[in-house]
Amino acid sequence: MRLAVRVMTMAAGLLLLLLVWWGWQQGGLALMQLGMAIC
Repeated sequence: MRLAVRVMTMAAGLLLLLLVWWGWQQGGLALMQLGMAIC
């Protein structure tokens, strides 16, 4: 039970990290362009 919870937590954290990285890849360029436009 304890091990299952730990594995599930690790999997969830890894998935979240992957989602954040993918979102950064998608939105990073748009964010940079927006920042340059503001500055």
